[in-house]
Amino acid sequence: MKGSYPKNISIIAAVFIFLILFLAIVNLYISLQFRNEFVIYDQNKIISIATLCSDYLNKYSNKSELYYLFKRLGSAFDLDHIIITDTLGNRIYDSGMLPLELSLSENKIDFTDDFKKLPEPGEVIQNNNKFIYLNTDPHFYFYTSLISSYTIIFDEIFRWHIFYITISLLFIFFLGIVLIRNLFLPMRYVTNLAKDMGIQMRKEDFVAKTFNEIFKKMKLKEETLVEFSSYIAHEFRNSIGAISGLARLVEKGKKPASDIVNECQVMEDLIARLLEYSKPLKTISASVDIKQLIDDAVVRAAIPERIEVRKRIKTDISQFVGDYELLLVAITNLLKNSIDSIEKKGFIEVETSGDNDFVFISITDNGSGIDESELDKVFNPFYSKKEQGMGLGLAYVKKIMEIHNGRVEVESKKGEGAKFILIFPVEE
Repeated sequence: MKGSYPKNISIIAAVFIFLILFLAIVNLYISLQFRNEFVIYDQNKIISIATLCSDYLNKYSNKSELYYLFKRLGSAFDLDHIIITDTLGNRIYDSGMLPLELSLSENKIDFTDDFKKLPEPGEVIQNNNKFIYLNTDPHFYFYTSLISSYTIIFDEIFRWHIFYITISLLFIFFLGIVLIRNLFLPMRYVTNLAKDMGIQMRKEDFVAKTFNEIFKKMKLKEETLVEFSSYIAHEFRNSIGAISGLARLVEKGKKPASDIVNECQVMEDLIARLLEYSKPLKTISASVDIKQLIDDAVVRAAIPERIEVRKRIKTDISQFVGDYELLLVAITNLLKNSIDSIEKKGFIEVETSGDNDFVFISITDNGSGIDESELDKVFNPFYSKKEQGMGLGLAYVKKIMEIHNGRVEVESKKGEGAKFILIFPVEE
């Protein structure tokens, strides 16, 4: 039901979930941006220290003096370990070795244990809290490990942050499922109940009008059941009285026994019609050709020549799904109802229209019309102004429309004809 309350609740729930996911993604994106800033900060710090080392190497040639300056550099920047090598891997400085140890012939170092590849000129490569940088003037590798790397600290916080977001999303997800499920259980029940009763639910009147309509429908069904019982009791009492009277007359030889058989046949016909109305309808649904449906109904109704038939059938309206035979019965019943209401010459107009949501079939006549006070009763079983009528024709039309998730409406005034409108939902 387009625009219905349950559908709007679904949209709100979907928007809420989307908003939560959006906030989580934004939060994750901001966290990644913070991490990138810390990574850049650490890398710029390494480049700045390497630049100082480059200045020292350009200004000083005394190894003892360089050793002292590099040592102070490590303390000043809170560096855990410093190694400076030439491009061939020969140590120029190693904070873990004394100057005398650097003078040994085997003082090369291989960085491939910590790094998968060596950096390009001017590039910094990081592995946890270890960094290596290739200086360009002069060319040397600068390797160090930071005692307090902001990247490492933030990565630890970031891991807990991701864990927190994941747990929060899972909690919100399961909480949302529970809330939506508990919200939709009564909504689904009310929706199905309203659907079965042919009530159109809309957002703006769901709380007040929908429940009011359901109450009115249930009250109407209760009244119909009372009328049903009263009608059957009345008809059966009349028939039983007639049979009893005929039996006495037959006994006295004043009436033939066939009269009793005829009266029993009347009762049997009544029971058959009641059973036909009360039995569940089984539908065979298919796409309905609306023009063919109306043409067949006009033929079946056998409209007399004194009544003009006007058809205004649009071929571009949306298709709808239904049981062709049952819909044929419904439209035929409405046409026969119009025929009975026109005493002399008149017309019956059949018109179709539709939009994206509904298909409309209207049947209008210029017959005797219906009093406005009786409009609420015309679809009730056993309500009829005809002498020989049982009042099941329009009730059967309503029943057919309800199993098609549609509804039938009537507009009329006494002496001004009547208009019956069949409204079908468009099924995608």
